[in-house]
Amino acid sequence: MRFDLVIVGAGSGGYEAGLYAHRRGMKVALVELSPESVGGNCLNRGCIPSKYMRHGAYLLEKFQKMPSYGILPKGYDLDMKKLREGRDHVVVSIREGFKKFAQQLKIPIFYGRGVIKDERTVYVEGEDIELKTDFILLATGSSTTSLGNLVPDGRYIYDTDQIWNLESFPKRMLIVGGGAVGVEFAYIFKMYGCDVVLVEIKDRLLPSNDIPEESSRYLARKLKRLGVDIRLKTSVESWERKGESLNIKLSDGSEVMVDAVLLGVGRKPNTEGIGLEDVGIKKDQRGFLLVNEYCQTCVENIYACGDITSPLMLAHKSMYEGRVAVSHMLGDRDLKRDERTVPKIIYSAYEIASVGLTEEQAEEMGYEVKVGVVSFVPNPKAMDDGENEGFVRLVVDAENGGILGCHILGPYAGELIHQVVHLMKAGKDVEFLSKSMYAHPSLSEAIGQSAMEVHFGPLTWAKRH
Repeated sequence: MRFDLVIVGAGSGGYEAGLYAHRRGMKVALVELSPESVGGNCLNRGCIPSKYMRHGAYLLEKFQKMPSYGILPKGYDLDMKKLREGRDHVVVSIREGFKKFAQQLKIPIFYGRGVIKDERTVYVEGEDIELKTDFILLATGSSTTSLGNLVPDGRYIYDTDQIWNLESFPKRMLIVGGGAVGVEFAYIFKMYGCDVVLVEIKDRLLPSNDIPEESSRYLARKLKRLGVDIRLKTSVESWERKGESLNIKLSDGSEVMVDAVLLGVGRKPNTEGIGLEDVGIKKDQRGFLLVNEYCQTCVENIYACGDITSPLMLAHKSMYEGRVAVSHMLGDRDLKRDERTVPKIIYSAYEIASVGLTEEQAEEMGYEVKVGVVSFVPNPKAMDDGENEGFVRLVVDAENGGILGCHILGPYAGELIHQVVHLMKAGKDVEFLSKSMYAHPSLSEAIGQSAMEVHFGPLTWAKRH
């Protein structure tokens, strides 16, 4: 069977690339491990089911604020079975919709492991067939890792693939890792009534250079207020079973008794066993494929996108890189991979969104920086919604007004950040942003105000006698 493009992996990046290639007139085939894994990790075991549960946690928090709006609730019950049914319904609906849509477009999906046999041949192990093609796009995603003697067993110790199998809420839970995954699940399980201990080996939550320390402080303060026990500069030393519980010894000298442990400590790229060595595709020491700005590997007609290209493992990055790769196959050069303009969004007790550089990163790169910071505290829309905590932080090149980055913590930060993403990609500067119009009342006003703080100078509140 012959195609213009064979895509190995029908997750977010592979599926989006397939649709885009079809739009552009290419004859496309997808290869995926099984019908149940179409949609990849994001859909089946990652961002989609976790955001469903996070929304439930958010509703529980809003429930507590209802009396302020004249609504006096009588209480509620929690039902893990109903939560799972609702969550799984969304996942299955999207997955089956993907498959049906591909069928309607006559994009075949072959099930089994896809292995590169040569530069223009992909062998599908499950169906025992060879697919001939002009181009190959690798979109094989990532998988979970273990940590020391904490080996996931799906009963007491869970990784982020296994946690969806929980049939009831544990009374006590230890979450290892204070990154994006750890803080999201800490919020979810705490709001659903679990006692949560969150340990992070570094000195702050969200210990990434891409996240301002201010965001980490805000989040830690709120999680503590909600009752999450946060242990920084702490790791797990040992553990032992005691009945149906686990006794965990921590490096701070304390011991905690829990019913379940969740490992939120990162993922590894799926680059083994797919024939890379047979065609000479190069990887770095961590297993990520080496690609250029067009997602092209060292083999001219083989491309890669998503989790296998860098540690920035985000579904939308994978989807965009899939389009970059297909565009380049067709001779376009306008789309390029650029991780600086990839929005990074964390969903926990706050939404936390970032794009571009932090102030510290910009200064380290030699920029003279101006920063505009506007709080959501006085924002009328945020006050009406009962969510006026957080800020917009805009980082600007003092020399030419170029927008270097933006960091938002607060209500709907994950939606607001896209305004700045598009401005950065369009090359618009802070003067353009400062002279834009925003509806009132709106959360977006804070973005315009942060631009005015930079371009026109900060407001000064003078005490008058």
